[in-house]
Amino acid sequence: MRVCVLTPDLGTVSRRKAALLKIASDVAGCPSPDVCFVGYRESHPLPEANTGFVPYGQDGLAARAANQLFRLIDGTTWVPTVAASIGLSVCAPTLVEVLLACDPDAIVLDVRWAGRLTARLQQEFPGSIHAAHGDSATKCAGRPDWRRYDPSAAVSIVLPTHNGSRYIRQSIQSCLDQSHSNIELIVVDDGSHEDMRAIVEAFDDRRIRFVRHENNRGISAALNTGFALSSGTYLTWTSDDNYYAADAVARMVQFLQSYPQVDFVYSSSYVVDEMEPVQRPRMVRPKPPEHLKVENGVGACFLYTRRVYEQVGGYDSATFLVEDYDYWVRVSKQFRMQRVLTPFYYYRYHKDSLTAKHTREDVAFRLSRVKRANQVA
Repeated sequence: MRVCVLTPDLGTVSRRKAALLKIASDVAGCPSPDVCFVGYRESHPLPEANTGFVPYGQDGLAARAANQLFRLIDGTTWVPTVAASIGLSVCAPTLVEVLLACDPDAIVLDVRWAGRLTARLQQEFPGSIHAAHGDSATKCAGRPDWRRYDPSAAVSIVLPTHNGSRYIRQSIQSCLDQSHSNIELIVVDDGSHEDMRAIVEAFDDRRIRFVRHENNRGISAALNTGFALSSGTYLTWTSDDNYYAADAVARMVQFLQSYPQVDFVYSSSYVVDEMEPVQRPRMVRPKPPEHLKVENGVGACFLYTRRVYEQVGGYDSATFLVEDYDYWVRVSKQFRMQRVLTPFYYYRYHKDSLTAKHTREDVAFRLSRVKRANQVA
């Protein structure tokens, strides 16, 4: 069970950790739950970098003013908690977003204004919410059995490839090895000179479908071909040099089914840098949907509902290198997107990858064109 604790300052978690972990254990009903912390302030970083998170946009003037108000309320008893409503009018969306990004089963609010936040949070989070009091917690709202997961839900994965024989076997195998087994994998050979059909058909799995473009038409065209053939309730695509964690699809399906207001979920990834083979994979965390105004912070691991595809349509062949960013921007205008901070994917960086072949300046120029076309402020 995963418990997320909202506390005023991540910098104080280390000295209060025993008490906070006891509360989390009581809430979870087990001695060692998976615990993460969210703080609207970080006076200094947590030693465990992957367990503490701050809401997005804390550098803004309004956010700083709201956080000062929260600190005043949490640091005194004479300021009424109703004053937190002023700060929440500014910060509630970012607070809720980062709490959901932790993908918790239960949330503990270690702030004086827990009641004010609960009223807002329970509109988005169906799980149990608890208010901390000293060394204990009181349940405020929610239910423990809110998770939904249908293992029979159909998922379509499109895998475009162009001369991708070097890594594609691992990519395909990671799709077939998913704990969520009801998948169809549509491999689109986009005019390869290599015999990609032989590689794909060697897997001898009924869930794989192979289709070929005789000429190289680009990744957008390959994706559009694949999704036109898809039948899944949930859709995604992957690359021939990347691979999934075994529970990636199951976790993302569960998230979308548990949060019906969300139509697009995306996760953190590990970067496997083959140009620095002695290094351990590093984790790259996605940015919240709001960050799409700046750049592509979604990453390479995602899942979305069929209604997204039906309403947003296909990928734009004129947006080479940033076809994903263009699509995410269009999705964000019509649908709720939500990140998950847990890594479900391995992104391989190597000398032949598109990332290595094109400069940051080239990508930035293409991003700016997409922003203008989509009127991104």
